[in-house]
Amino acid sequence: MSAESPNSDIPLSYFATGATGVLLGKAGDLFDELLEAAVEPFGLRSKDVIVLTAIDSMGPQSQQQLARTHGIDRTTMVSVVDGLERLGLVQRARNPDDRRKYAIGLTSEGQALLRHKLGPAMLNALDTFLAPFTPDEREMFGTFLWRLVHHRGDAARTDG
Repeated sequence: MSAESPNSDIPLSYFATGATGVLLGKAGDLFDELLEAAVEPFGLRSKDVIVLTAIDSMGPQSQQQLARTHGIDRTTMVSVVDGLERLGLVQRARNPDDRRKYAIGLTSEGQALLRHKLGPAMLNALDTFLAPFTPDEREMFGTFLWRLVHHRGDAARTDG
C-alpha cells in the first residue's frame, strides 16, 4: 500500500477527538442510549429489539445466523433468545431443513408488540437521533452509512 492517503496531512491528535471513527463511535453510543431508553418501558434492551426486528424482516433464523449477522456473540445471543422466549415474544421450532437445529421465530405476541408498540417507540428514538438533520440530509446520511458498511464487503468480493 504505497499510495499516499488523501488524509496524510491530518495531525494524529485528530484521532483522539475529532476523527471520523471517534465521532461514529459517539454517534453509535448516542443512538444506543436513545434506543435503550425507548424500549426499556417494555422490559427490553436494544439487542432484544435487534433480534425481534431481524426475525420480523428475514423470517425465522437460527441463533447462529442471528449472532453472525448482527455481531452479537453466541453466548449473549443464547441469553437474548432465552429472555425473549420467557417473555413469549419468540419461539424455537425445529428447522425443517436440519432437525438438529432450531429456527427462532416471532410469536403472535412478539409480532403485535413489535408492530404496535416497539415500532413507534423505535421510530421516535430515530427521529430524536436524526433531529439535527433536514429530511434530505437524513436520506443522504442513511445512504452514506449504507455505503460505508457495505463497501468493504463489495471490495472484498471484487478483490479476491
